[in-house]
Amino acid sequence: MKMEENNGALYGGAWWDDYCEFFSDEALWERGSRKQLLAYVLGFAGDPAGRRLLDVGCGPGIGTRRFAAMGFRASGVDWSPAMTAAARGNGLDILLADGCNLPYASGSFDYTVACTVVEWVRSPMALLAEMKRVTRPGGGVITAILGPRTLPHDDAFRRLYGETTNYNMLLPVELHRALTETGLTIRSMTGVRHPDVPAELYAQMDVITKSFCSTLWIVGADRPLEESR
Repeated sequence: MKMEENNGALYGGAWWDDYCEFFSDEALWERGSRKQLLAYVLGFAGDPAGRRLLDVGCGPGIGTRRFAAMGFRASGVDWSPAMTAAARGNGLDILLADGCNLPYASGSFDYTVACTVVEWVRSPMALLAEMKRVTRPGGGVITAILGPRTLPHDDAFRRLYGETTNYNMLLPVELHRALTETGLTIRSMTGVRHPDVPAELYAQMDVITKSFCSTLWIVGADRPLEESR
């Protein structure tokens, strides 16, 4: 199989169909890292009433539904036909679409959110640029990526042998730079402590060290009201 064909299969939306049941587990959002993401989004946005939020790479829509329950006017996009169908079955406003080519007009949303999505696409910078584009000036882009000590990084190691993987192994410091180079202004960040790291030690770490000891690293950035041309 040619490298390009293999890339297409791995990064194609149908590849994710087999994981629909796994990501449909409500427990993923009721405890652990995704629960902390929900709290972060609410704190970052403030009063959600009437504000439009796009859940990029929404999967079966568990998070999208919870954003809606908070008071956001939440919509979602995903590239997996199975996950999109599951989300629509829950009555959500979901489109089957590539996150690197979002089917929305510029400035359509107050906030865009991507939970463990940026590092799984073929062109992370293109995804971030699209998230920025559909976010109104003055709005925010929130991204959460898996920490360096999580299992997908083991799979990504095979790329060093020239093998094709579907994981970009995006490090937290790289995410920070990617957001900045996209023209966004980082406002805050937080992590979900890896269970092997003592809580007392984690609390004393600087931001960079803490990011490497987190299972999930969350960054909130603002789209400037006025941008340089």
